[in-house]
Amino acid sequence: MKKDSSKWRRLGLIVLIIGTLTLMGCSSLSLESFKTVKGSNMDQEDRQGAGGQGESPPEGSQGEDVTAEKPAHEEDNPIQEGNEGSDTNEEGNSNPVFTEIPPSQNTQESPVTASPEPAPPGTPVRTFYELSGTPPTAPGLAMKHRVFKEEPPKIVYLTIDDGPSENTVHILDILKQEEVNATFFVIGTQVERYPELLKKAYEQGNAIGNHTYSHNYSEIYQSPEAFVANLKKNEELIYKLIGVRPKVIRTPGGTHGNFHISYYNAVDAQDYLVYDWNVSTGDASAPLVPAETLIKNVKEQAPGRDRIILLMHDAPGKWTTVDALPKIIRFLKEQGYEFGVLSPEVAPILFPGGFYS
Repeated sequence: MKKDSSKWRRLGLIVLIIGTLTLMGCSSLSLESFKTVKGSNMDQEDRQGAGGQGESPPEGSQGEDVTAEKPAHEEDNPIQEGNEGSDTNEEGNSNPVFTEIPPSQNTQESPVTASPEPAPPGTPVRTFYELSGTPPTAPGLAMKHRVFKEEPPKIVYLTIDDGPSENTVHILDILKQEEVNATFFVIGTQVERYPELLKKAYEQGNAIGNHTYSHNYSEIYQSPEAFVANLKKNEELIYKLIGVRPKVIRTPGGTHGNFHISYYNAVDAQDYLVYDWNVSTGDASAPLVPAETLIKNVKEQAPGRDRIILLMHDAPGKWTTVDALPKIIRFLKEQGYEFGVLSPEVAPILFPGGFYS
């Protein structure tokens, strides 16, 4: 009997231990489950508190149409020493406008007013302020009252920056063969090297734009006065060669992050008009981008836009741009675009952020 009693006591003790361990396991499991559920709820609340309910990050920048749309954000390949990186804010990928928009791009987002609804075909010419949605009384703004011409339903402006160079020869041949023209935003130091190419581009019916004399960021962006002085130096050089003083300009790197109201007022006082872009080949995103990629970029960015200012470069070494250009032009023709050149009568496309930064 003594042995049986001892045996039962041991058995009871084992059962008690097993029961205790089981209860402890369940309690631990319940605690972990509670923590998991509670943590999930807290995560959800944190996300909502941070704006998770449908809040999306700002889109990149790319010049948006003063008439409305949106950049490829990227611009010139720095040629001169002292440039602070490539002109790509660009080389981004969205749609920018004086206010419907970037950028892109570029991408880069300061407050802008909502852009107006696109006007139906046949709408009469409109003023700069009507196109941009900007009141003439905007704080600090002193831009002239401008009126821009009416355009075809679908139009593209090919713009070619950083030349002239040896690549310009081939680009001019392609433009002539395809029976279209472009706007060449030239750099003064390159004009001094290739004066005959500047003359040839102009005589062939292309427009010439001012892209500063030096393209040196540390020089031109010291102040609005320094920027205008650099433009003036290039303007005089161009005038001596072709007898024209270009009033359409493009800022190295685009306006985003570089321009503010004081710069706009300074260039406007000299009758200059600034143009960014809303489609880019992306040829400034690397020293040499494959031609297939440049074509692909245009095919992806162009659809849905009635007016395009297309950025590309004829800087030294940009031979893949030459290779891609015929296919880009033919693609745009197939999409029903007419081709034009920039002039002060053409409404600008500007990155959002540049004007109000």
